[in-house]
Amino acid sequence: MKKLTKSQARVADYIGKFIDEKSYSPTYKEIAGHFKVNVNAIQQAISALIKKGSLEKVSGIARGLRVRDNSPEDMNKVKNNLIVIPLYGNVAAGEPVFADDNIEGYIAVEKPRRSRGELFSVTVRGDSMTEKKIIEKDKLIVRKQNTASDGEIVVALLDDEVTVKVFRANGGTPYLQPANNKYDPIRRPFKILGIVVGLTRDYSVV
Repeated sequence: MKKLTKSQARVADYIGKFIDEKSYSPTYKEIAGHFKVNVNAIQQAISALIKKGSLEKVSGIARGLRVRDNSPEDMNKVKNNLIVIPLYGNVAAGEPVFADDNIEGYIAVEKPRRSRGELFSVTVRGDSMTEKKIIEKDKLIVRKQNTASDGEIVVALLDDEVTVKVFRANGGTPYLQPANNKYDPIRRPFKILGIVVGLTRDYSVV
């Protein structure tokens, strides 16, 4: 393992203590806030720590930073807190959404603490949900169900297209509301596929 600079050592130490306390790693934003620097500086520091072998990043997990010298007990805790869920792609016209042919792959995610039921994932396309901090290429973690409450973020089937929007049903016909004022509400028929319970983001593609 290569020698760390003082600033890199401080970042690695903070991440290690955060994981020890909470059993999951901090986000880049949380680390940046702790050190009062911008996220770009933290991205550079973490990239250096990964290259030097002090950290590893588990692909497809929102809080995927891991200290490389974790004990076997810590590594078992991490593994026991992960599940593998299918990542669905585009839906062919007339084809069931959850057909095996629509599975693009699988991703490992942390078990949602407040979520029960079957989970799946889809990739965000477009900028219609930016006001909810959901951006293109995010992978959403979705609990499969066909109902929702007003204000919940849903993944829905709209004209053979899978879309993510805010569900609205307050006092009238339910509709889908984008979280970007560039787009109008969608009042066409749709089918709810699930409720968004989390997301993962690969900072290398942002």
